[in-house]
Amino acid sequence: MGLSGVQRTLKFVKYLSSYGWKPIVLTAPADTPYYAFDESLLAELEEDIREGKVIIYRTEADPSLKNVSKKGRLLNLPAQRWQRLRSKIAQVIRQPDSRIGWKDIALKTAEKIINEHQIDAVFATAPPYTDFLIAREIKERYGIPYLIDYRDGWVDNPVLNYYLTPLHKRKARQMEYEVLRASGSITTANRRMKEILLEHYLFLDWNDVVIIPQGFDPQDIERANVIAEGLKQPEVFRLTYSGAFYVGRSPKPLLEAVREAIKEQPGLEQVLELNFVGVLQKEYKKLIKKMKLEHLVVEQGYRTHIESVAELLASDVLWLTMSDDLSAPGKLYEYFGTRQPILGMIPKQSHVERQLLDYKNALVAEPDNIEEIKSALIKYYTAWKNNALTRTADEDFVKRFDRIALTKDLAMQLTLMSGSLDGEIKKLRRRG
Repeated sequence: MGLSGVQRTLKFVKYLSSYGWKPIVLTAPADTPYYAFDESLLAELEEDIREGKVIIYRTEADPSLKNVSKKGRLLNLPAQRWQRLRSKIAQVIRQPDSRIGWKDIALKTAEKIINEHQIDAVFATAPPYTDFLIAREIKERYGIPYLIDYRDGWVDNPVLNYYLTPLHKRKARQMEYEVLRASGSITTANRRMKEILLEHYLFLDWNDVVIIPQGFDPQDIERANVIAEGLKQPEVFRLTYSGAFYVGRSPKPLLEAVREAIKEQPGLEQVLELNFVGVLQKEYKKLIKKMKLEHLVVEQGYRTHIESVAELLASDVLWLTMSDDLSAPGKLYEYFGTRQPILGMIPKQSHVERQLLDYKNALVAEPDNIEEIKSALIKYYTAWKNNALTRTADEDFVKRFDRIALTKDLAMQLTLMSGSLDGEIKKLRRRG
C-alpha cells in the first residue's frame, strides 16, 4: 500500500534485522482495496526476503471488503464529509473499526506462523485498532508478549473516532483498557498521545509508555536527491504539499491566503506554483477551479515514495496543515529529512509547533488564520526573490528522526519486553 501511514512499519521491518530481530510480517492480501499502491516500497525488502531476514505471510481476504471497490483494487479518497460519515457508521456497527472482520482470519494465519517459527514477541501497530485486539488474543492463546504501537490515538481521538452513545465509547474504553493492561510494552508516535494515555489509565506510569516518533530514511533522501536535480526550476517559486487531505485537514485556508497574497505582491502570481503530490480529492479540485487558481496548481497524483521525496527536494517551501494536537503526520518527518523551509499551518502550543521551532527552518501559522498564512507566504516569497531561502536546519534535531536510530529504540523495547536480555543489550550498545 502507499501513502504515509505505511512508512513507519515498513522501515522498522527494513532495519530490525540490523539489531538482532527477524521480522515475520502478518498482513492482508496484496489486492486489498486501498487508496494508493506503491510496489516500490515492497521492493525495498526484496533482498532481505531473498536472504530470509524478512518473511511475509499474507492472509485470506476479509469477505466484508470484497465488494468495497468496483475497480477491484483502487479506491477514490472520499470527500471529507463522506470520510466522517463512513467512519461514524463503521464505528457504530463494527467496533473498534471496519477491519474487525479480519481478526479471526489473521489469528488463523498467526497460528500457522507460531507453529512454523519460534516467536519471541509481537509488534502490533494501529490504526486499525483491530491489530491491538489480535495481539492480545495471540498472548492469551500462546503466551507471547506484545508491544502496541500508537501511530494515532484511539479512544480519545475525536478526529478519527466517533461514538454514537456513551455506551459505544465505554465499550471502546474497555477494549483499550484490556489491551493496555495485557501489553508488554507501549509506544506512541508523539508526546501528546502518551500524555493522554497516562491521563486516562492510571495504572500506567511515565516509564510504561515510550515515545518513538515518526521519521525519515536517510537512504531515501540520498536516492531522491539524484532525481530532484532534474526537477528543479530556479525561475519558479514552488510550494509543495505531499500526501492526502484526511478528516480535519484542508487546502482551503492556504488557497485563500494565496489569493490574498497575489493581490498584494506584484509578480508573485507569475512565478508561484502550488504543487500537490499525492491524492487530491475532487472537492478540492472543484474548489481550486472555483477560486480561479487552477493556473497556479500542478497536480502530480500519487507518485512512488522516492519520486515524492524528490518532489520535496526540488521545491522551495513545503507546507502541511493540522487541526488537532493528537496526530503524528508522517509527511512532517520526511519534510525534516529534506532540511527544506516549512510552512506549518498548525495549532499554536501544539507538539508539532514545538518541533517546527526546534527545526529552525520553519514559519508557523494557525490553520485557519488567513492573515497569518498570507504573511508567512509573503516572507518566504521575499526570501526566495533575494536568494535567501536555505536548505539548512538544526542537524542535532533532524538526526533524532533517522529511521535507523528509531528502529534501534524499537529493538531495545522488544528485547526488554521479551526478556531476551543476555548479551543483546550489549550488542545494541556496541552497534550504538
